[in-house]
Amino acid sequence: MKILILCALTAAIGLVACNSKSTTKETPKGLVVATDTASVKYQCPMKCQGDTAYTAMGKCPVCEMDLEKVK
Repeated sequence: MKILILCALTAAIGLVACNSKSTTKETPKGLVVATDTASVKYQCPMKCQGDTAYTAMGKCPVCEMDLEKVK
């Protein structure tokens, strides 16, 4: 009986942990990826991540260059 309860608790904890999701897209550097509706966007001048843009100035998470404002 104790083993059954232990298994049930382990499964419940696993389900809760797997279902927790972040509502923002943050990079390892703490930058937030800009959406299409963002009024100001910043991008890496080297296009290391293609057309990925961010909502704030900072450094590119790939090459460490300063992000530039998208015109």
